Amino acid sequence: MSIALLTEDEFLYQNRISQQQWQASQITWATLKAIGLCHEKRTEALNVTAESYARIIQQCSHVHSVRWRVKKPQHLMEKIVRKTQPHSETFKAKYLGINQYNYDAIVTDLIGVRALHLFKDDGLAIHDYLMSKWQYEEPPVYYVRNGDDDVSAELPADIQVKIHPAGYRSLHYVFGSELQQRPIFTEVQVRTIFEEAWTEIDHKIRYPNFSTDAEICSFLLIFNRLVGSADEMGSFVRQLAVEATQRQQTLMALSNGTETNASDVETLFQRLEEQSEKQHNSQLVIDQLRLQVMQLQTDKKALQQSINANILTSVATVSQRCCKASELLDK
Repeated sequence: MSIALLTEDEFLYQNRISQQQWQASQITWATLKAIGLCHEKRTEALNVTAESYARIIQQCSHVHSVRWRVKKPQHLMEKIVRKTQPHSETFKAKYLGINQYNYDAIVTDLIGVRALHLFKDDGLAIHDYLMSKWQYEEPPVYYVRNGDDDVSAELPADIQVKIHPAGYRSLHYVFGSELQQRPIFTEVQVRTIFEEAWTEIDHKIRYPNFSTDAEICSFLLIFNRLVGSADEMGSFVRQLAVEATQRQQTLMALSNGTETNASDVETLFQRLEEQSEKQHNSQLVIDQLRLQVMQLQTDKKALQQSINANILTSVATVSQRCCKASELLDK
């Protein structure tokens, strides 16, 4: 239904706002409807801005998927009613005096973008990516569930850690831009796919029918803890996969090294055999030379013996002394 046709009673009924809540709100129907009409006219232009943010964020390699939305006029109006009840838990002082001329400078989630990722640790890489693209209007906030492990030591100094009363876990950013010569804010939420699933289920179940039902809230709290454990398991499994890959690479390196060493040993054996063969051939030559030397010595001895025999025959009458001299010569 167009805001122009919406009546006060229809708005209160459709958004489950009691008369007590409406009376407590510090805003008139005329002002609230004017805001709704203005926002309705700007919705198409806001969609273009939202798509632009979504396209840029999707380019981050650590982002699994991106969801975006522009707040619907009646949802905006209902939020303003909640924020302008002074004694309620949802009261925000900055909403006092809100009108159609300044609402887009007060409400920071007219455009909402969700960057979803698989592993919990990817959130920090996405944070660095977002910081490289835009300057935030407010310091980023990391919402955690009461009872979660301390994570502040792992976060950059500019991220504030806050406990979310409903148990939501996500990084929240507010980036500013300008649309039709008016400031506009975009809220970017970074969370895991598990957290996104729980948030969607919680939102559909808890609001507005069972917002105070103790049994429903207790079950959703247990569900929230399971989601946190699932994220931890996801990070653990990825670490196991990294370690398994490293072990496999180490084994392959050792296997390749063993094959290389075996090849080197085989090469050494071949070279040793070649050297042995060369040494064997050299030994044969040496043996042949040794035989030749021995033969020369034998021939020399035989020649000497022949000479000695001739001398003995020629000088048979030589004295004994000469014979002894000849014997010495033979030696």
